[in-house]
Amino acid sequence: MAKMFSKLERYFEPAVIVTTLGVIVVLVFADVVARFAFSTSIAFAGEVARLSFVYMIYFGVSYAIRDRRHMRVTVLLDLAPPELRRVLMLAAEAVFLAYSLAVCWLGIVITRQAAERGRILSATEWPTSVLYSAIIFSGALSAARLVHSIWRIAARGETQLTPQMDV
Repeated sequence: MAKMFSKLERYFEPAVIVTTLGVIVVLVFADVVARFAFSTSIAFAGEVARLSFVYMIYFGVSYAIRDRRHMRVTVLLDLAPPELRRVLMLAAEAVFLAYSLAVCWLGIVITRQAAERGRILSATEWPTSVLYSAIIFSGALSAARLVHSIWRIAARGETQLTPQMDV
């Protein structure tokens, strides 16, 4: 069970990102071929490609958090002594965690409102809540990644900004 969770933890976001990118490439290519070769278009291709792009971007956020590759200003961390650096990193991750939880909560609110309004996407006729649920997934996964990062800093004392790459 632990091995399965470890693989899921390591490969989940990359699998989603690669899959959605593949969907985008295939659908956009097929739509271009259909337009130029057959003078028609694939009705759902653009909409599904946009949905895939949104999911790819939002899952990319949690992937960047996992590897501590998200954007940050590090001038204070670079100048701080090790113990202060640890405190600053804990504070920064805690603020980012609060933000991610707020994003998740607001994603739930927006998704619920979209579902209540009964709006649908025009080509696929899927509910718009399918689009907005990417915010929920991203916020929740980011929060989980940040909790893990806070644990790594507090319990293990990790203070490097990016993990060592396996070579």
